[in-house]
Amino acid sequence: MKNFAIIGFGGLGKTHFLNLLKIEKERKDIRLSAICNADIESITKSIKINLGNVNLDDIDFSRYNLYTDYKEMVAKEDLDFVFIALPTYLHCEAAVYCLEHGVNVYTEKPMAITLTQCEQMMDAAKKSGKKLMVGQCLRFTGEYELLKELTENGKYGKPIKAEFYRRSALPTWSFDNWLLKDDKSGSCIVDMHVHDVDQMVWLFGAPDTCMTMSTHQMVDYESTYSLYKCGETVVMILTDWGIHSSFPFRYGYSVTFEDAYVVSRDGKITVYTNDGAFEPEINGGDCYHKEVNEFIEAVVDGKPFKTADISSVYETMKVVFKEKEISKKK
Repeated sequence: MKNFAIIGFGGLGKTHFLNLLKIEKERKDIRLSAICNADIESITKSIKINLGNVNLDDIDFSRYNLYTDYKEMVAKEDLDFVFIALPTYLHCEAAVYCLEHGVNVYTEKPMAITLTQCEQMMDAAKKSGKKLMVGQCLRFTGEYELLKELTENGKYGKPIKAEFYRRSALPTWSFDNWLLKDDKSGSCIVDMHVHDVDQMVWLFGAPDTCMTMSTHQMVDYESTYSLYKCGETVVMILTDWGIHSSFPFRYGYSVTFEDAYVVSRDGKITVYTNDGAFEPEINGGDCYHKEVNEFIEAVVDGKPFKTADISSVYETMKVVFKEKEISKKK
């Protein structure tokens, strides 16, 4: 039996918790033994996040040991792996500590607040011989899995050009507004822009060239407009959370292949060809369930990371931090 814990029990921590309970029941060889959160009382409370409601009303939390200090938890619990869902500026410290104490680590995106911290996490994983995975959830989401398949199988020829966009009202829902503080979240460019940069790197490889600009009206780096060249593919990424509060979250992509134009708007995909248009089938399943399951299979079953190898995510972070330097406020 492999024991694991969750560090950070806000919206994503609780989302992972419910998925992990399902996987625990399916596998029967892993067990959640502990939960760590800054506020013990909030652990048992249901929560509403931008992804929907997370209902914990029927959960018996007496089965778990509860902590406010993850170092104390690591010392007292016999843990094989942990899931870290802390604010971004705490990812590196917690991940490195757990890895150095022989515990495999899954941590939420973005990987860390600086490129140096990303490298510290990778070094700790290498020295400890333990697994490290970063939850870039779009790699496990149906409409992006389809795009990956089309890019690799050549069904519609080579990708010529691509556009990704992601827009949101200013995220004022985080505790103490940590998301709006550049030194804690990395701002929109690190927290939200990273999603589509990761897609670009995953699909087309790291860019050969990059031009980028940001605006800084509501908060620093509230938006990022970037143009790249990845081999023969031209890519544009538009990311903005400096929008007024009544605006609903929107995301999507359009990719022009030699023989088709593939468009995704808020999860609905249409493929346009010279013979007509149609909506293809996409892989179902919850992306968070799929990503944590890949991590568990790597740790417990010894399977390789087939979707979220840490070296690939590191390439994403190199691009993001380069963009941040280029587009910093003058």
